[in-house]
Amino acid sequence: MVDTKPLVLVLGATGRTGKSVIDGLLQSGKYRIAALTRSASASKPEVDALRSRGVEIRIGDYAADPPSKLSEYVEGVNILLSTVSALAIEEQKSILKAAVDAGVKRIIPCDFGTPGGKGVRGLHDSKLDIRDYLKGLTAASNGASAYTFIDIGWWAQLAVPSASTAPSPLGPMGDEYYTEDDKPVLLTDIDRIGPYVARIISDPRTANQYVIIWEDELSFKESRELAEAASGEAQSIRGRRALVGKDALAQRSAESKAAYTKTRSFEAHMVWTFSEYMISIHFLGENSLANAKKLGALDARELYPDIVPKRFADFVKDFYGKGEAH
Repeated sequence: MVDTKPLVLVLGATGRTGKSVIDGLLQSGKYRIAALTRSASASKPEVDALRSRGVEIRIGDYAADPPSKLSEYVEGVNILLSTVSALAIEEQKSILKAAVDAGVKRIIPCDFGTPGGKGVRGLHDSKLDIRDYLKGLTAASNGASAYTFIDIGWWAQLAVPSASTAPSPLGPMGDEYYTEDDKPVLLTDIDRIGPYVARIISDPRTANQYVIIWEDELSFKESRELAEAASGEAQSIRGRRALVGKDALAQRSAESKAAYTKTRSFEAHMVWTFSEYMISIHFLGENSLANAKKLGALDARELYPDIVPKRFADFVKDFYGKGEAH
């Protein structure tokens, strides 16, 4: 019997966001799933793990292969969903065009970050450029293809300081405390976005729309106090606090951007990007539900009220209780 469920092609399927998305797609039972991977990665354990779960593996390089090959990769695809790395945002253009040319019905470029306007963050500006590019392509498709943009706020995993039982994924930067700590911040467990994404990508209400996924909204002060209490090591964490202001972040951003331009170091890119994001989130207050809606976002919690969000207070209990950085 032929499986007629929609086929979703995922880019960046073995990354953290991609894994979470695929978990949600599989759990929904509503989709066939394919993942595009380069030939050099085809036999890696994480790709074999996808195969074992019934994910079709397509071999190719969306960033380097010619249009004729790209059209093969999107053959039979109903939904293209990109979760590529931060360094590959601008490399999506060719596969996005191939998808529209092939009549792929829904196309989701890689966003999955925090909301905000242009001119604050280099990485976000690249994502906004991709959005504009895709809008132009879909507008010219006469309704054959539609876009959906998805942001998720700040990862809850990146809002926790290190404790003896569980290190912060950010290392020493997880000990930073910002001189403005009162702005509302959207927080989401990256491992829980899948159920939302599975609903969003085939919902007619989200065609040609921007959607914000979020689980909690707290000030930095509130989230840090919850984390410190859950860790059982509040005094030690407070003793390690490194107070950081906007000017220091701007200087670090400029220095790390210059270093990245010279060396193409992933670490320099990460520090540059992180510093700009902290300015956006904690000093400009861009990562709030009100701002996301001002930018035109639909609220995923209003669209899907049956999905129960995980409050940050519960997240930190699990994070420190498990003794691992998920």
